[in-house]
Amino acid sequence: MRKALLLFAVLGLAGSLYGADPIIGTWKLNIAKSKYSPVFLALVKQSVPDKESKTIEVYAEVTGDRFELTRTFVRKDGSSRLQKYTWHRYGGAAAVPKDFPFAVTETFIAPGEWYATFLIGGNQHHAIHKVVGKDGKTLSQTTTGVAPDGKFFEQIEVYDRQ
Repeated sequence: MRKALLLFAVLGLAGSLYGADPIIGTWKLNIAKSKYSPVFLALVKQSVPDKESKTIEVYAEVTGDRFELTRTFVRKDGSSRLQKYTWHRYGGAAAVPKDFPFAVTETFIAPGEWYATFLIGGNQHHAIHKVVGKDGKTLSQTTTGVAPDGKFFEQIEVYDRQ
């Protein structure tokens, strides 16, 4: 009987390890803690959030072992933008809207840590390393890549849990 109880306890603990990823939730961009790259801003100027906007990212679990990201922001020209895509909870190609300029692949590293790779024509444009802080209250997203002119860029966006 003790062995059976121990087995159920171990299985219960293992099940909790596969619970909700810490990235699940609503995150608001903290502009004061973020550092923007002029090279990256020039490359994707049509999609860049206005630094004064209230950029929000909402990560949710949806049916079929999938995650969904809904990102809302205001672009520099004043127009609002909503981006939404989904991917398998353990990573893979994301389903993106037809007007989204990139193909996206999400790579699961560990709970609360992801890489998102953005491709154009099969070539990597940039990647985002997403990490939820140990306290679960901040989400740091480090974007890196190389511009067509060969210039490396890196920027860091910090989000606060809402």
